[in-house]
Formats: sequence, structure tokens, C-alpha cells
Amino acid sequence: MGAASTEAARRFSPFQWRILGGLGAGLAILLAVNPIMTAKLLFGLNAALAGGFLILRLAAMAASYTDDIHCPPLEVEGTGAPTIALLCPLYNEPQSVKNLITAIGQLDYPREKLDVLLLLEVDDHLTEKGAGTLPSFVRIVRIPSGGPRTKPNALSIGLSETRAEIVGIYDAEDRPEKDQLLKVAQAFREGPADLGCVQARLNYYNRDDSFITRLFALEYSLHFDWFLSGLARLGLPLPLGGTSNFVLRSALEDAGGWDPYNVTEDADLGIRLSRCGYRIGTVDSTTYEEATDTARRWVKQRSRWLKGYLQTWIVHMRSIIGWREAIVLHFALGAVFMNAVVNPLMWCLFLAWIVLRLEIFSPLFEGALGTLCLFLFVAGNAAHIWCLLVAPLRRGWYELTEAMIGIPYYWFLQSAAGYKALLEFVFAPHYWDKTDHSEGEDVLKATRHA
Repeated sequence: MGAASTEAARRFSPFQWRILGGLGAGLAILLAVNPIMTAKLLFGLNAALAGGFLILRLAAMAASYTDDIHCPPLEVEGTGAPTIALLCPLYNEPQSVKNLITAIGQLDYPREKLDVLLLLEVDDHLTEKGAGTLPSFVRIVRIPSGGPRTKPNALSIGLSETRAEIVGIYDAEDRPEKDQLLKVAQAFREGPADLGCVQARLNYYNRDDSFITRLFALEYSLHFDWFLSGLARLGLPLPLGGTSNFVLRSALEDAGGWDPYNVTEDADLGIRLSRCGYRIGTVDSTTYEEATDTARRWVKQRSRWLKGYLQTWIVHMRSIIGWREAIVLHFALGAVFMNAVVNPLMWCLFLAWIVLRLEIFSPLFEGALGTLCLFLFVAGNAAHIWCLLVAPLRRGWYELTEAMIGIPYYWFLQSAAGYKALLEFVFAPHYWDKTDHSEGEDVLKATRHA
């Protein structure tokens, strides 16, 4: 196995610290001499990233628009089926673990080809007790103390405990469709020789629980049903979802496995797989999850994702990368973090200029930069609304479009999560703010909701 990646263990490399110090000193001097010019540089960078993200999303949507997501029945049986290990990192999930085992037990796949590992911290006796008597294809692996208490650290330990050809990930609240593993095996069998990973679609079985869950389901419909499949069709790397991605063991070893210090190990792995020459695809099967149903829980979860995007952005800027990886790194990861942090500042100043007629900001918003920002605001929001209108079409969840009225509130939460992520990156870069789950929903009930 290749050397495990631990690049996210440090915020910046020595060279990046020198660059950061130089830039910081330069910006401090420029801010003192000409604060308007400083703001222009910051807003210009943000506008460039936002424009790149808009173009990338529209290109992916166009590539995915004609994609036929319906597949014929698959048959992968007996000795022809590859061995699959399902790594399930859990912590204090006594209510959900039983439903997860039941959901995995309903998957249509030869049991002799399946190795399910429940990855538990050494002190997590509650989850072990909740699991009860385990089926023959499910076993518990204890994660030794001493390393970072993160999901990727548990996954790295789990990888060393299995020799399966394909390695997949499920979270505690996951409810995969029954044919998912068959479709995964078929994708690798019929895919190109350089196919190293496939990502299943993710969405939520509790999307009707609250206004937040409806917005979340709308966002996931856009991201997994359209955006990621479009990136795959364009031959670009995918910022993988945290669950239901399946990687060839050989590809995973070439990429160095998961970085135990990166709190969005999935997005990081997608970039590293591409840098190793592997293609990433999508598979037409959905795993249904439990969406966080309150603003507080949503911000906790999203801040961890944004902190990981920032970590991944910084890590991969330490070396030369290919143009495919650069597009996704800067415009699907860096842009998302940057926009969340800078947009509130930019629009507050813009509104102050318009409403309060503060002439001090006129040099900032008049001219080319102001025109560009206004264009991105109008055209970008129009394009975003169109994407959200299209998003639920493939599932027939037309009622979700009503939630679009709350998109400004969703953006506010995104920025709140962005500032939380920035603070944690400075003071607690490897802290894993665990998502709170409910007591778990019955598998059959969850399937009916889907």
C-alpha cells in the first residue's frame, strides 16, 4: 500500500507559510494605504471564483441533462461477483446501528462476497450493545486510541482489516437501495479500465420533516442527481460524498487511502484519485439518509464540510496539479468556501452604498468590478433558481420547489457555517463536529418515504 496521506495534519506547508506571510504583510500595507483597492482585490478574487463555479455548474448540468439514469436489471451472482467490504464508521449510535445492519442485510448481494465492518472507537460500548447479535457477514473492528478521532482515521484502520476488491462506505443512518451493490459491481465490470471509484446518489428519507430538510433535499437533488453525474460525464474528478462511494482497493492504495486529519476526507480522496490517473463515475442507485432538521444541526454539519473544503484546497495547492483537478479544486471546493465567507461582507457594503448612499464605497462598486458583481448577482441567482427548478425532476419531487422561497435564509446559514469553519480551521483544524442524529427511523418506513 502506498504511503498514507496525512497532508491535512498541518494547516500550511513551510513554503505556504512564507507565501501567506508575504501576502499578509502586503495586504496590511495596502489596506492602510488604500482600503478600497484592498477590498477590490478581495471582491475580485471572490467574483472570479463565483463565476467559475457558475460556469462549471451550468456545464455539468448541460452534460447531465441528456443522461438516461434508468438502467436495465443487473445480474452479478456467484463466483463472478467481486468481494466488497462495507466500512461503517460509527460513534455513539446505539439507536441507528440496528437499522443500518437491517438495511445492509436487505442488499441483494452474495453473502460470501460481502464483508461488513462496524468501526467502533475503543470506548464506544453503547453502539456495540445496540448492535446486538451480528449476522455472519458483519463484524466489529475496534479503533485504537492515540490517533485523531475522525471518520477517515477509522476508515484507514478498517481498510487494513479487509482484503476485499472493492471498498465502500456507509454511515449510521444510511438506507441504500437493495440493488446498489449489484450496480456497483456492474459499473466496475463494464466501465473503462481506469475507473477507480463510483459514487451512488444520496438523498433524504425525512425531507418533509421541516423547512430545513426540504431545502437540504432540494440541494442534494441538484448536487447528486445532476452536478456530480455531469462532472463524471465531463471526465472531471468528483468531490465525493461522505458515504456510498465505492473504490477499487488497488486505486485506494495508490492514492494513499484517506487522510485521517482531513474532515472532508471524501472530497480530498476524489482529487487524489484523479491525480493518480483514475476516473470517477456515478451509479444510478440512491442511498437515503437522515437530513439534519434544525438550523443549529445544519450549521454544525456544514461548517465541518466547509472546513474540510478549505483544508483540501490548501493541501492540493502545495504541488502542481492537472487542469482537471484544478477546475474542481478551485471552482467546486475553494469557491464554495470563499463565497460563503466573502459574500456577506460584499453585499452588506453594496446595500450600504445603495440604501444609505455612502459615497465612500462608490469607487468600490462603480466601474468594471461593480458591473461584474451586479451581473453575477442577477445572472448567478437566475441560473441557480433554474438549476433548483430542474433538480427534483428526475425524482418527481415537485413539491420541493416550494422551498425555494427560503433560499436567502439557506445562504445566510451557509455563511454562518463558513465563519464557524474559518474559526475552527484556525483554532481546531482537526476537530470533528459530529452530526447529531435522531433515534433512527425504521428501515421499511424510510423506504416508503423514499
